[in-house]
Amino acid sequence: MKKRHLAAILLASATLLSACGSPEEQIHKSLEETVVLEKDFEKQQKPLMKLEEEEKKLFDDIMQLGMKKFDEITSLSDKALANLDKREELLAKEEKAMSASKKEFDKIDNLIDKLKDDQLRGKAKELQKLMIQRYESHELLVEAYKKVIKEDRKIYELMKDKELKLENLEAQIEAANKVQEEVLAASEEFNKFTEEFNEEKGKLYKEAGIIND
Repeated sequence: MKKRHLAAILLASATLLSACGSPEEQIHKSLEETVVLEKDFEKQQKPLMKLEEEEKKLFDDIMQLGMKKFDEITSLSDKALANLDKREELLAKEEKAMSASKKEFDKIDNLIDKLKDDQLRGKAKELQKLMIQRYESHELLVEAYKKVIKEDRKIYELMKDKELKLENLEAQIEAANKVQEEVLAASEEFNKFTEEFNEEKGKLYKEAGIIND
């Protein structure tokens, strides 16, 4: 009945890299501003990871107690539920940061067609496509993480039931673990798009004469 936990670093390992160079001024400005705006995204990762570790310990402590110590189980379950509340708050801040990043990135849409070089314009459009996919994958990641919190919440609510049946708890833990697999898959997808975006952004900057070999 082991409950799996995915470290919040899955969400953290894919932040944008700031480039050192300057393509066409307005596009460059917006691209680099998205990096700045996503700093708030990064700030949520360590606290999220710490909260996940704390919740894992609470879960393990509960499982070691057994139902004979119901008062202690209830107390620990309440702490775990409060932990989930805090994680939701951090996740909301993360969403806000990514939304601000997307709003800034959208500014380059009208600027791309103004690039005179056809090849450079094509690369810029490919970069734009990658970033849109990245934002979409982050939305899926957040939704999956919200589902994990929802399923975890059900676990601790069940644990506060004195008439709890073991098979019901096992089924809920299994349901929570299943959703965490979705988080892992969504995180890998998000990381992939971020890595591709950073790589292609570097190529764009280089082709535009922004950085040297």
